[in-house]
Amino acid sequence: YTLTHTHTATTYTECISKLSQSYQQKQHSYPLMMKFLSQVIQISLLVLLCASVNAFQASSGAATAKVPTFTREAQHQLLPTSSYKPISDPLLTNKQASSITALRGGGMTELITSTLQSGPYGVLGLTGVATSVVLPLTLYRQAYSFSVGYGFSVLAMGIVLMKEFSIPLDLSSPASMLTLAVLFYGARLGIFLLLREWTVPSKAKQLKEFDKSPLLKRIPLAIGVSMFYAFMTSPLMYALRGVGSDGFGTGIVTKFGIGLAWFGAIVEALADGQKFLVKRSAKDEETFTGPTGGAYLLCRHPNYLGEVLFWLGLVVAGAPTFGMNAIPWLCGGLGFYGILGIMRNATQRLDDKQKEKYGGQKLYDDYREEVGSPIWPFIGGI
Repeated sequence: YTLTHTHTATTYTECISKLSQSYQQKQHSYPLMMKFLSQVIQISLLVLLCASVNAFQASSGAATAKVPTFTREAQHQLLPTSSYKPISDPLLTNKQASSITALRGGGMTELITSTLQSGPYGVLGLTGVATSVVLPLTLYRQAYSFSVGYGFSVLAMGIVLMKEFSIPLDLSSPASMLTLAVLFYGARLGIFLLLREWTVPSKAKQLKEFDKSPLLKRIPLAIGVSMFYAFMTSPLMYALRGVGSDGFGTGIVTKFGIGLAWFGAIVEALADGQKFLVKRSAKDEETFTGPTGGAYLLCRHPNYLGEVLFWLGLVVAGAPTFGMNAIPWLCGGLGFYGILGIMRNATQRLDDKQKEKYGGQKLYDDYREEVGSPIWPFIGGI
């Protein structure tokens, strides 16, 4: 079992690596993202493989202890002729109906949601939820896998978790506030990116130019980024699993994490809105017009700062419920590691692009001198 699944994992990681190499050659806008995705997915497969082996060994031991000796006499005892029931039997009909429902796909939804409540396969359940959103959007527009699909998949995972754990809309509940932060983040980001595409012709053109890969080749990409988004959102799932424990949400760490997540989400929302309005009113794209005030006094790219703080807050808020279980720490840590690396490299890339485009213009040079930090406030040059 271990050798077979190790081979499967190796084959899958090779496919992801080849996909990453292909996108690095063809899609110059997202090479670093694909590099991080490849690393995160390879490590996640090892984590899930270990969980699968442990679960398999545990279930095998229990099954071996319960399986009786199945002789011919036992067959007659278990299945006497007089025990056959007609098709109209209610119990038999219910079993048949359950089997038919599972075959038609209803069982898949139940399987995914059941993994969220407990067990080592919660991230796979979240991946299934995210894939249901990201995959159709990616098939329609390839770049949506990193933009609209990103926001709305986070929203979908938040909604499903809220429903599965019966989280009420209660502003005094730490679990509710953390879940609402995820819902706000996903909905706001998805709507903003759609609005920007519909109102900024250059953005719409840029997204359409991304549609270079055949539809079938987009499927591994969609599944890969969905798993990455599931890793990022997994701290919420593990936090909600611990809602029933005594003292959940009363600790300073959880409260700080919830506050940090909301602060990051609001900073990113304000920065995105401020930049959108300034760019919309600009008459010349070659002239630097800002923004230079508000959130942009913290650093030159406060929207990226807000995104990092939101995901960091989610990890911090969920950390007290992780306990000694390695899977939550690895999944949450890898998700944050990935988004942190992506945001840092995106900041560097955009900062270099702006310097090349606007360097020498007085307003830009003065702003760059006044706000010396690209992303981390009060820490210039980082």
